[in-house]
Amino acid sequence: MREPILIVEDDNTIRVTVGNFLARQGYDVEVAECGEQALALLKERSFGLVLLDLRLPDMNGLDILARIKESDDQPLVIIMTAYPEVRTAVAALKAGAYDYINKPFDLEDLQELIRRAMETRRLRKEVEWRRAQSNDCVIEGLIGESAAFRQMLDMTERIASAGKIPVLIRGESGTGKENVAKAIHCRSPRADGPWVTLNCSALPEGLLESELFGHERGAFTDAKQMKRGLLELADGGTLFLDEIGDLSLTLQPKLLRVLETQSFRRLGGQKEIRVDVRFVSATHRDLPAMVKDGSFREDLYYRLNVGAIDLPPLRERREDILPLARYFLDKTAPTIGIELGGLDASSEPLLRAYGWPGNVRELRNVVERAAILARSELITANHLPREIAIDQPSSKSVAMPTGTDRVRPLVEIEAEYIRFALERCAGNKTLAAEMLGINRVTLRNKLRESDERPES
Repeated sequence: MREPILIVEDDNTIRVTVGNFLARQGYDVEVAECGEQALALLKERSFGLVLLDLRLPDMNGLDILARIKESDDQPLVIIMTAYPEVRTAVAALKAGAYDYINKPFDLEDLQELIRRAMETRRLRKEVEWRRAQSNDCVIEGLIGESAAFRQMLDMTERIASAGKIPVLIRGESGTGKENVAKAIHCRSPRADGPWVTLNCSALPEGLLESELFGHERGAFTDAKQMKRGLLELADGGTLFLDEIGDLSLTLQPKLLRVLETQSFRRLGGQKEIRVDVRFVSATHRDLPAMVKDGSFREDLYYRLNVGAIDLPPLRERREDILPLARYFLDKTAPTIGIELGGLDASSEPLLRAYGWPGNVRELRNVVERAAILARSELITANHLPREIAIDQPSSKSVAMPTGTDRVRPLVEIEAEYIRFALERCAGNKTLAAEMLGINRVTLRNKLRESDERPES
């Protein structure tokens, strides 16, 4: 969920225009026309970002900035000024402002600046949270600022706080289901308890049952001594059951009983063992369809699905691709023992436009491979796999006229190609402009010209 934004601006036109624009982008916006009003709002609620004019009728914007930096929950501040002196900008940055923008400004430029600021704030909060956790509770790969990711993360936070209810995480392979499960554990009242994992598809049925419930000595041929199962080891903490859709029909009723009673018996045992375990499960399968065809118990599905979290595929959160790629790049550098140069401008639109059928896992593999090939150089298009380099608008061929075919006007072909690029980028004009090698203003002008052009 996006953090709210406060606009502090005495010019009514700018205040209303910017406020309405950000509201249309899905932001929760508050406005103030003077310093005192702004300070009063800052006392009433928390903001993630403040857009602050330097020249206000009752006080200087730098004074308000100083008051903001003294607060406990310090929002990031972007200075808006019609007086673009270098000294003013430097003073604002030295006083703790995130950045500044000169008036008049393009609303899309402001939107991009806000996006970067919000990403910076989210990463800072993530770092602070990780520092507050023990070393055993570090969560990798939860990076993103897209609406789909933020909605999923907000749901995770809410469900994590309810430390007893079972959770079912659904998503395609490679979307990071185990990372989210670990986040639920680490952000719950059970964070100090054990974190235990079991992949239901990795073991045959007999061995899986023994791993889960444990066994007494002599329970079967190779049971030379008593063994505690993962349920006992997870007592007081969280048991993560990965690929729960692969659990056999024989084991499903036994798991259901543990979920309902928090008790079980070891294989070959008579003693009832009680535990306090939170169950978090994950699957890439369609469990409702499995319930219909009889391969998954309906009662178990509803018991597991008390808290449901759906992970969006990477293709539905394209704003997160580059931040994730840079994160994996930073993680890879110490592993291969070199200083990496980062992502070249030629590789960024390719990464953002690719479909990523393997999701975050595939992105990580691609980045690690590219880093090894690039060594200390920037990662360019030449370091990316062939399927990524060719899966872009430039691979679309233009049919050449033959025989008596009409030779189409160049502007007509250009308009068609721009539409194709926009379709590939899900309507994202910034990304489409990058891929076409033009800026956003040029793209907007070409789209306007295409709309105004009469049909032939």
